[in-house]
Amino acid sequence: MVIIRRKLKHSRVKNLYKFASQKNKATCLVESSLEFDACFHFEYSREIKTFEAQPLVFGYEFNGKVCGYTPDFLITHHKKPQKLIEVKPFSKIANPEFRARFAQKQLVAKEQIGIELILVTDKQIRVYPTLDNLKLLHRYSGFRFLTELQLSIIQLLN
Repeated sequence: MVIIRRKLKHSRVKNLYKFASQKNKATCLVESSLEFDACFHFEYSREIKTFEAQPLVFGYEFNGKVCGYTPDFLITHHKKPQKLIEVKPFSKIANPEFRARFAQKQLVAKEQIGIELILVTDKQIRVYPTLDNLKLLHRYSGFRFLTELQLSIIQLLN
């Protein structure tokens, strides 16, 4: 099994989203609005040290064929082991083939890469008003000086 890093490129078919992360001191390029929304949670989670989009590609076998797979994120925590994250709409996870493929991907990730692969859905990401508050916080996070009100809001969110 070869592990490589995937490079996202602009496409006429897929929309790409850019998330400017102060935590990572870099821009994350993601493939869906749901992945983009997940970035807000990763950015403001105290447990997460860094997060990386489209971190690697690995192979897994399904129905006698070798398939390639790219997890959506690699999360590095301050005190816990790293995790690979797959982001999907809740409506997609009921499909039996999706479940069987995902189970195989989890097995390969754990056994060959040594990192747990977990699934996160829109029901966990698009929680309101939390997501709206994180987006609002992110919008103003580039300012060098915060007012007392802004500091108290940040403290309250933490």
